[in-house]
Amino acid sequence: MDSWIANAVGEMHINKIGNKELAKKLGVTAEYVSMMLNGKKKPAHAETRIMTAIDDIIRERKNINP
Repeated sequence: MDSWIANAVGEMHINKIGNKELAKKLGVTAEYVSMMLNGKKKPAHAETRIMTAIDDIIRERKNINP
């Protein structure tokens, strides 16, 4: 497993972000997110896209619930 995937999964767990929520932010299916996080799919710029989406979700939640 790539270290960035472990970091992404950890951030998702800590912040209670599910595959469905991340998938919606990325514009893909939850199944595709699962394949990326399991290393079965390795699209270009996956690390940047996923980590940015996670950060965006966290930031949006903070703006909603200060």
